[in-house]
Amino acid sequence: MKKVQNIVLFLSILLIIGLAYISFFNVYQTDDYFCSYATRKFGLVQCFIDTYTQWGGRYFGYSLNMFNPVFYDSKTILPKIYPVFLMLSFIGVSALNFKGYFNYSLKESLKKGFLLFFFYTALLVSLPEHYFWVTGSNIYFVPVILSGILLYSFKKYENSKRKIWFYLSVLLIIMLMGANEILALILEGLLLVTYYQKRNKENLFLVLVGTVFLLVCFLAPGNFNRMGEVEKGMVKWLKRIAVFGADTTYVGLKVIAILPLFIKVFEEELKKITAQITFKKAVLFWSVSLIPLLFTSYILTSIARQFECILFYFLLTFSLLLYFKFEKIKKFWWVSLLIVFLPELKIFPEKYSYFNIDFNGGNIVMELLTTDLKEYEREMDERINIIRNSSQDSVVVDKIKEVPRILHTDEMASVKEQETYVNDQLQKYFNKKYIRTKE
Repeated sequence: MKKVQNIVLFLSILLIIGLAYISFFNVYQTDDYFCSYATRKFGLVQCFIDTYTQWGGRYFGYSLNMFNPVFYDSKTILPKIYPVFLMLSFIGVSALNFKGYFNYSLKESLKKGFLLFFFYTALLVSLPEHYFWVTGSNIYFVPVILSGILLYSFKKYENSKRKIWFYLSVLLIIMLMGANEILALILEGLLLVTYYQKRNKENLFLVLVGTVFLLVCFLAPGNFNRMGEVEKGMVKWLKRIAVFGADTTYVGLKVIAILPLFIKVFEEELKKITAQITFKKAVLFWSVSLIPLLFTSYILTSIARQFECILFYFLLTFSLLLYFKFEKIKKFWWVSLLIVFLPELKIFPEKYSYFNIDFNGGNIVMELLTTDLKEYEREMDERINIIRNSSQDSVVVDKIKEVPRILHTDEMASVKEQETYVNDQLQKYFNKKYIRTKE
């Protein structure tokens, strides 16, 4: 077990060094500009009202994005350091929980944090949007880190009974219910399961708080404004069943592929947990992952970046079930390790490209070996400078030639194409009537 842990630890350290290097060339993208534009034009209060009533109920995530500093950050410093800060925060918060729940030393806890980061990265559906898009990371990555702090707060309150930890838990629940819908559903399910197993006033209060703010998020007028028209009757339900089947199959296959390695690396922790709970309780906790899968299929949402919370939670809970019944699967850890570095399995068309299973290892290696990241950064900086310094209302710029695999980038429409949201956001931010790329 130690040998395998050391291998994965070494790879994890190389991984974060590689991602930190890639981050050095990161720049602002798409919604970063729009959030800054909207806040400066309408102010924080009006911007919050507009997003809640017209766009969606992520009251915490969208509010966090209102503070995007692109207008004041002419040297694009934040996109270069923010991803690394969040990655290290994930490792640090994970280490706190390993120390709190398993009584490990600080050194051992940090080691476990690095190991967990390796698996978290491997599961990401869209690594560029999750790590390197400032706006996207505030919606999808920051809440995961805050969930880790919430888990640590629960443990501290359980051990000390100091009210400060309970109040912090309440605050974090309120924030997380407005972070993104998938994580909110998982958290609500966990609160209900916790109350079902241990019925006391504190757990009841947390369930009530969670439910109230879950409704605040889901019943936002903006959510209903963005709902499109779908077929009625049997066709609609057949589509929902198909989406549920496809999404669940994707999640199951991707998690199962790396489970042998995960079980081998975290065998000690799984053994301690399974000694304290029954198989039925483990199934109950795992079943919470079905709640967001049912919800996304109901609204006909297929695999995309928002599924990353489901994948991570599915991995953590399903590993317990397999350890109970099929512990020997850990013998195939080497197969999982090989799979992580396989290239992306491209079998679906562009419209359904998120269903192409990719564990990110191969793309990260290819990014470091083949992409001229410095040239990409130069091209992006040159584009923004041309748009910013132009005195004309209409600006045409060159296409980005050095397109990265890992850094988040979304190209604008050309002069012969219909305007996209990328063009629109830059036009609003720079106060231009027309921005396109050359053909």
